[in-house]
Amino acid sequence: MNGDAQLRGAVLRAAAGAAKDTPGVAFLRPGFGELLRGTVTGRASRTGSAAAPSVVRNGRVAGVRAEHGPGTGEWRLRVHLAVRRGHRALDVTRAVRPRVVAAVREVLGHASGEEGGGAPTVTVTVTVTDIT
Repeated sequence: MNGDAQLRGAVLRAAAGAAKDTPGVAFLRPGFGELLRGTVTGRASRTGSAAAPSVVRNGRVAGVRAEHGPGTGEWRLRVHLAVRRGHRALDVTRAVRPRVVAAVREVLGHASGEEGGGAPTVTVTVTVTDIT
């Protein structure tokens, strides 16, 4: 695994962990293709326990997609999740976004070292796919 793939994996894991640890998040939703292929190796918890993110084959993490932006140090992430019943979806998405941004910036900061180039640009889109 090369350095880019390792960094991407670390970004995905950090984003998934931060999202799952947010109050009101039931689980991260795997993509349709992952469900069809049956590649999800973990199960989402509906009990509220903060289990490790569901890792899928090829270095993907269920419910999180990441891509480099057009500029250096820019990342775009999409998080797909289910909200627990009794929580407002808007409040949960507002809580997830800054947690994911902070977690990803921390990973990127460690990966780049002390270059003094400012904080990386991280854009997060949160989509609520279910209320459980």
